[in-house]
Amino acid sequence: MDLRRLRHTYDARAASYDRTVGLGERVLVGGLRRAFGMELRGEVLEVAVGSGLNLPFYGPAVERAVGLDLSGAMLARARARGRAEDAALPIRLVQGNAQRLPFSDGAFDTVAVSLALCTVPDPGATLQEMARVCRSGGRVLLLEHVRSPVPPVAWLQRLLSPVQERFIGCHLARETVTTLREAGFTVRSERRRLLGVFRLVVADPPPDGGGTDAAA
Repeated sequence: MDLRRLRHTYDARAASYDRTVGLGERVLVGGLRRAFGMELRGEVLEVAVGSGLNLPFYGPAVERAVGLDLSGAMLARARARGRAEDAALPIRLVQGNAQRLPFSDGAFDTVAVSLALCTVPDPGATLQEMARVCRSGGRVLLLEHVRSPVPPVAWLQRLLSPVQERFIGCHLARETVTTLREAGFTVRSERRRLLGVFRLVVADPPPDGGGTDAAA
């Protein structure tokens, strides 16, 4: 799905998005969103922030936060959530393309993305951009679903993926952690859930991908 169709799809889904993903996500993702939030450090960029589902879980180590998304309607939902009492801190929201981030090199201590590298047309380009805007010594954080290492589960993912791709642009069987490593990232830690489908990964960007020194 190209960017124009992707933006239109998620603009149309914005009003019902939280409701439609709610129960299923709690079962599938479990506590990984909370763990994701607690891994954020310093000046944070959340790529594909969507409706802001992660915002209530931002931990005390976050000093400043920026969220980017392709969909203006999803950003409106995130803006409302960012003003809510359960949001950990205000967040500046920017509409833009994850494959061409509108930020300078080495601008952030943590660059994060959740459940979106399955949807962007070019996950490799997005990871390169995330590395570019991450400071030297910073971290890149992924919460994603990927192809399971369990063959029957992987087979089912490949079977169902074309339908997901057609209607919401979501690829069920991408090997995102492999793509991350092939792009030169070093994985610090990895948590798995549901037969390896869901992963929470903390990684160092490639040595030539960052800028100035980051917060520890």
